[in-house]
Amino acid sequence: MTDWRDLAIWQELERPERAELLALAASIDPREASAVARLRRKAGEGAAGSGTDRTALASAALELAEGRRRATRKFEGGVAARLWCDVAGVEQASSAAVGRWKAQRIAAALGAGAEILDICSGVGGDAMALADAGLAVEAIDLDPRRAWMTERNMRISTPSTRFAARVADAESLDLTDVALHADPARRDEGAGRRSWNLDDHRPGRAWIERALTSARAAAIKFSPGVDRREFAALDTPIAWEWIAEGDRLVQAVAWAGAFAGRDGTHGATRATMLTNQGAHSIAGLPDDARSDRLRVAEAITQGAFIGAFIGAFINEPIAAIERAALLTEAAESHAKEITRGLGLLVSREPLAAPWFESFEIIEECTAREDALRAALMRHALVTRSVRVRGQAADADSLTKALSARPDGTAVIFIFREGKRARALIARAR
Repeated sequence: MTDWRDLAIWQELERPERAELLALAASIDPREASAVARLRRKAGEGAAGSGTDRTALASAALELAEGRRRATRKFEGGVAARLWCDVAGVEQASSAAVGRWKAQRIAAALGAGAEILDICSGVGGDAMALADAGLAVEAIDLDPRRAWMTERNMRISTPSTRFAARVADAESLDLTDVALHADPARRDEGAGRRSWNLDDHRPGRAWIERALTSARAAAIKFSPGVDRREFAALDTPIAWEWIAEGDRLVQAVAWAGAFAGRDGTHGATRATMLTNQGAHSIAGLPDDARSDRLRVAEAITQGAFIGAFIGAFINEPIAAIERAALLTEAAESHAKEITRGLGLLVSREPLAAPWFESFEIIEECTAREDALRAALMRHALVTRSVRVRGQAADADSLTKALSARPDGTAVIFIFREGKRARALIARAR
């Protein structure tokens, strides 16, 4: 039986005679059996081979159509409609904005026209950005279909730039004195699902460590949940960056060798937020490496809780700031932690946007539903959201019980201090 993932199937889809098949696949609802049957009949028109081939062609056409639909969220300027991609490849690909941000940093370190390997290129999201930045890109993927996709997508994006794509096993590459970007696959093949465990990455932990220590310049892409301390023992400077698009934290990057120098101080981390209005980025020593780390608010540690913070502000950092451990750097000594390690800060004035979302504290109470409901009624507030830190309460249950809605005027923060669950009711600004 022919598999729709086979490269030969995708090469067949590229033929001009298959344009009507692709248009039909993009127009139908794949949940409708009659529409899929019509697509399969169309796939069999003029095709050599068996009914299995027709089924595989139809399946690949549907996969391509869905991949392009999802790609519209990541790629601009009509590029998505022309990409050669599948759904899984689009899910792992860097968006145009994130790829462009990384490519600018890489180009600044290497210089115009420099050569770079894009390893585990997938559908080519990063390879396209690197080529757009004026670099000579050699894309490499173990999957022949993905290498084929990358080559075609780079051709769509930057036809005048030097690029190539080939099939190779990353484990076999000599990384000495090369510049590289890599996006190891994050999938547990045994379970058939995505995995954030470093041992499930392909190529795995040993290769990643070799790339970070052997390459002249290396940028390794990870999920945003990566623990930078996993690589603390490596004898090489690594600058970590967490990147958010709007309010979504999308990836982390380990920058090593020639790419690590931008952030100066050894051990520095960076948080970056990309928005339609531009990029915001902040770097510094992480909290766990600072002698001047933010202190914990005395009102909590000394047990003076009730009324201690009314009129002050509670500040919730964006996820990139938390992951990069840059609370002290971003707060600039104007705040204190409510409880060590929970990420919530209290201050007398709102902290700087875009790194923090600030709310005026209206009341402090216990974290019981009846107490929260009574406090909301006293201040004529409607719940917008319930935000729980440290497993202090069931956020979903309270959100439903307090009838939270998007246009609400109050945000409830619940956290654990010692054995007690405590709540701050704050007014949304």
